[in-house]
This record gives sequence, structure tokens and C-alpha cells, in this order.
Amino acid sequence: MLKNINSIAVFALVLSVATPGATAETRPSVSDLLAQVQATYDKMQSYSSAGDVTSNTTIPGFAQQELHSTFSIKLARPDLYRIEWEMPTMMNRGAVWSAGDGNFITTPMQASPTQMKDMSMALGMATGISGGAANTIPSIFFRLNSNSLKRSKDAAFGPDAAIDGDPCYVITKKAGTIRTTMWISEKSKLIRQIRDDSTGPTRMPEMTDNQLSEVLQSMGQKPTAEGIKSMRAMMAAQQAWMNVGATTVRIEAQRQVVVNATLRKADFATKIAPAEKGPPR
Repeated sequence: MLKNINSIAVFALVLSVATPGATAETRPSVSDLLAQVQATYDKMQSYSSAGDVTSNTTIPGFAQQELHSTFSIKLARPDLYRIEWEMPTMMNRGAVWSAGDGNFITTPMQASPTQMKDMSMALGMATGISGGAANTIPSIFFRLNSNSLKRSKDAAFGPDAAIDGDPCYVITKKAGTIRTTMWISEKSKLIRQIRDDSTGPTRMPEMTDNQLSEVLQSMGQKPTAEGIKSMRAMMAAQQAWMNVGATTVRIEAQRQVVVNATLRKADFATKIAPAEKGPPR
């Protein structure tokens, strides 16, 4: 009799371990997880991080190009921000910021910073030259239109993985020719890493003369007919390059993340160094 009881107990133990979900933590749905991520950033009073971006681009008929850059991010409510970046191989070092008295951007070729119309315009102008760091986390923190969490209707789970020892959910989604993968910390619900895979020609959005005029004004330039014509020519050249059909893999890692530290306006301000040296750290 005792032998039978022991056998039943062992069988019950094996059954409980083998039953899916019996002891494992229940995974949220994709939509619930992304809502939790947005809520986590919404509750923050400040966010700061340091990280790096690696981009590998392959263009038919050309050698593969690999670029590395580093960045630092400081964000605080209601509208304070500072993103710095450095890409040594391209001599690309710059910053975009607001310390409460306007939105500014500076690059190595500028003797003085350019004041932009608003936060969205400043961060948008800095997105490409910063390797994307000026867009990803800032757009989520401030809930801007470029917020990638808004465009995640077709997102799905991938295999779980860890970033720097931090267990993460992995979410994948596709928009046009770009497939995005996000590593989200299971514990903190913070984004730890983002990968963008872009394949094939990419179409730039059409812009009206009024929109181009606004862009020129935000850059401190007079929106003349000649200026608009010049910008259209520059965009056409860029579109021709994008039509070649490059394949790009971009990976952005968020490291040294600190949430809700006390930040003052002075932490976002800067004295502009000579252009050849770039902004001070």
C-alpha cells in the first residue's frame, strides 16, 4: 500500500512539472507588454543612459561598411533633454538639447548651434546623424509621433534572450521594408536593445513647399524659392541612393540606465566648443 502511495506521489510531481504553465510565470500578451513598457516610461521623471550603435550596410557592387558610434541620453519632465553622440571614424560628434530655453542642435561643421522650431523637429534632425539614438528612447519617453511603440500592431514574440545578463522578452515587428526587434527587460520593462533590419529600396515621404519652408525656417534659414529648390535636389539625390537597394542591420544597445535621478536644467545646458572639437562632455 505504501509503495502505491509513493508511486502516486511521484507521478503527481512529474505531472505538475511537465504541465505547461503550472509553475512558469504567465507571459503577457504582446499588446499588454507594450502597454506596460509605455506606462513604465510615462511614470518616469527622468531617464539617462549611455550606449552604442553598430550599423552594417551592404550595397550591391560595393564592400560592406560597418560603423560604430556611442551616445549618451538625458531626459526629464516636462521637456528637458540632451543627447550626445560620437562616431570617430566619420569625425561625427554632436548634440541636440533643450535646457528649457529652446531646442538646439550642433554638429562638427557648425561654428554655433542651430535653434530648431520645437522638440520634434530638433530630435528628427538629429536622428540620422546620431545613428538613431536621438529618436528611439526620447520618442517613447515624450510620446512623440515617431514613437515606435505606436506602430506595433503586428508585433509578435520571438525567443526570450538576455542582454548583459538581464532576461528579456523579445518582440519583432515589421513596417514597410524595416523589421524591428526589441529586447525588453522582463523585470524593469525597459528597452535594453533594438535591432532594425532594412532590406530593399526605401521611399522617402513626399513633402510640400510649405513643409520644406518650415524645415528651412527651423534651421534658421530664409525659405526662399532657391532654398526650397536646393533642398528638393538634395532629397532627390538621397532618394536615388536609397533606390539602390541597400541592406542595413542596425543594433542600438541601452547601457548604464538610470531612472528617476535628480536632474537640473544645468545638466542639459552646454557651452559650445569650437566646431573642430565638437561639444564638450
